[in-house]
Amino acid sequence: MILIIRITALLAALVLGGCQYVAVQSGQLSTAVNAFSKDSKALPVSLWSAQFGGYSASVQPVTVDNQTVFVNSADVISFDGWSITKVSGLKIFTPAWEIQDSGNQRSFLVKGRVVAMHQCEAWLKTSSEDVVRFEQHCIGRQAYTNTILVDNLGQITDIEQVVDSSLMVLRLRLNN
Repeated sequence: MILIIRITALLAALVLGGCQYVAVQSGQLSTAVNAFSKDSKALPVSLWSAQFGGYSASVQPVTVDNQTVFVNSADVISFDGWSITKVSGLKIFTPAWEIQDSGNQRSFLVKGRVVAMHQCEAWLKTSSEDVVRFEQHCIGRQAYTNTILVDNLGQITDIEQVVDSSLMVLRLRLNN
């Protein structure tokens, strides 16, 4: 219940504060602590799905080092509130891929080696009655758009981002 009150307050800050989206993320990321220590704590039970290519799996969000990490027994997807920063598993990300942003440059790394670089613009916000949509336009071999959807309670419900050099989209979706 407290989480719903916090999310509602953060949504109000988002709506009233223009580009205060970071506050939504900070509230979500501060609800739990390091998932791989004694003090680890899962976020409230949420049914999320991860989809990449023909692969689909259920994942659970936990907080690790100020990031939301979506995990199951085989997959790990790290999300910093704006970008997916690391992907492991999903039947193809072995070893893990890391995604690093520096200015408008996004680098994709495997074992510390850059395998692709894309140019990405700043996130743009559009709002409707029941959803806030953030879009980021990027160019790799071709143009693509990353998206984040936030519902009217301030909760992220959908994340779609390119996470490798194939330009295939990884989608994380809240199912409940």
